[in-house]
Amino acid sequence: MDNIKKKYQIGIIGSAGSDDYNGAQGANGGMMAEAEKMGYLLAQNGAIVVTGGKSGIMEAGARGAKKAGGLTIGVVKGSKRMTSNAFTDVEVVSGMEANGFDEVLLVNMCDAFIVIGGGAGTLEEMTLAYRNKKPMVALTTEPGWAQDLAGKFLDKRNTVRIEAASSAEEAVEKVLQLLRQ
Repeated sequence: MDNIKKKYQIGIIGSAGSDDYNGAQGANGGMMAEAEKMGYLLAQNGAIVVTGGKSGIMEAGARGAKKAGGLTIGVVKGSKRMTSNAFTDVEVVSGMEANGFDEVLLVNMCDAFIVIGGGAGTLEEMTLAYRNKKPMVALTTEPGWAQDLAGKFLDKRNTVRIEAASSAEEAVEKVLQLLRQ
């Protein structure tokens, strides 16, 4: 038992797939490619990748982690198991149908976050992470809340500065650096 090594749990959050946006543009190809790289690099560095378990950024991040032989967790709303994407190893079922509770679970189980794009759900996760003093790194190359909030604090308390990154490699390097401080 002495050889058990704890691992960081790092959330990759951001835009869901178009299927979750009622046909409107969700995660685009650039976002997906960056999320997949991030998942791969995080897993290579021994982190567990945590997502919302759905499509878009969440699926791409989990796919990348699996390509590197990593472990993935998806926090899903509702009470049904087997609803997450094919790259999720462990489903955490929130038990709640209403939006919001799954975001609380996801934020509380992560040590830090990388954010790509993002709509209202991502903004909620970022706010919860900020209020709980969780490190965040936001990708600046894609439109959404990540780009809008990179380099900023969410309020005058200046609790957690949302760090900016211009690539998957830089985002992973920064998030790991923040955790080691």
